[in-house]
Amino acid sequence: MTVLVLVAPGSEEIETVAIVDTLVRARIEVLLASCCPAGLRQIRASRGVQLVADYHIDELTSRDFEAIVVPGGLPGSEAIRDTPLAIDLLREQATLGRWRAAICAAPVVVLQHHDLLGDASVTCHPGFQAQLPTRQLSTARVVTDETHRLVTSQGPGTAIEFTLALVRVLCGDEAALAVAGPMVMPPAVMS
Repeated sequence: MTVLVLVAPGSEEIETVAIVDTLVRARIEVLLASCCPAGLRQIRASRGVQLVADYHIDELTSRDFEAIVVPGGLPGSEAIRDTPLAIDLLREQATLGRWRAAICAAPVVVLQHHDLLGDASVTCHPGFQAQLPTRQLSTARVVTDETHRLVTSQGPGTAIEFTLALVRVLCGDEAALAVAGPMVMPPAVMS
């Protein structure tokens, strides 16, 4: 099982690292792909942390991912939004009925911008919630929409919960609990 995580200059580092780390703890293969316009794998995240992707998005040879995850952060979400191959991959993922996940600004800046939310129930960073239709907006920390195969979340403080929700839909409740326990996650997150 392989999950693709997209990053760009200005992606939120807590979200990115928490996503990758939590998925790896679940024994999921993670490919971190840079959407850097300059074609670079190394990016400077939103708070200045340097991250090195496994690939530049143009170097990907496979398009077969169990899930594609988009961390938030600005201007990272905007760079991903403006990367045609990233959007093509997300569209293909939706068409194939495979999982997509976005956190913080990404549900609005990336997915909504490209009409990739459909009528799914979603959440995002509180600073972007006014941009979502009221009928779709949830103020929950993490929202899993099984019908649309979409997991969304609010921000850095929800990144581990968000990724555990993704582990849950990809690998089952037992796998999510096996990852959450040693991380000493609060009981409410593990239920």
